[in-house]
Amino acid sequence: MHSSNTLRPLFWTLFVLSIPAFGQRASRSGIGLKGGLQMATTRTAILRYDPVPGAVLGAYAPIWVGARLELQPELLISAQGSSIKPDEETRQTLRLYYVQLPINMKVFVSNVLNVQAGIQAGRLLAASADHEDVTDRYQSMDIGLNLGAGMDFASGMDLTLRYCSGLTPMLVDDDILFPTNRTLQLTAGYRMMRFKKHTRKRR
Repeated sequence: MHSSNTLRPLFWTLFVLSIPAFGQRASRSGIGLKGGLQMATTRTAILRYDPVPGAVLGAYAPIWVGARLELQPELLISAQGSSIKPDEETRQTLRLYYVQLPINMKVFVSNVLNVQAGIQAGRLLAASADHEDVTDRYQSMDIGLNLGAGMDFASGMDLTLRYCSGLTPMLVDDDILFPTNRTLQLTAGYRMMRFKKHTRKRR
């Protein structure tokens, strides 16, 4: 819990700093919808979990803040989880559903290609293990770090490959496992609304 309390001020600082950026360099700023697939798992030093397929869907708002730089807050629904098969036992599958607010800084290395990193906060909506509701066993908040790369095209289409590493333990009253979330996602987005025609080229 200490790591969550430490990171929350950082997250909200990034969020507040992103608000004035709506008035800056609106040539690439806009609002879009995105979705895609992801592989998710749980990491713990004691047990080995296997990944499960999931999905992510939501909205994003790229904000052009300067030469080569773009700040991108998002609001996403994420379906993730993990699975484990104890020795000679039936495989157990955990499903977790979050609403997430990532904020990533994108650095463009060309007119199209960018690398990105940031932080995200997630709020747990529901958790189930083999169709049994186990929401009360999991922490309501999940903080993670993002790292990835993307391609943003002039047509408004965006492609992103992103890895998220959870920083806060998932379980309530846990003194042994301290599991954290891990996801690898591939998404496609489209900027349906752009505030102004893009005239500035990146080199």
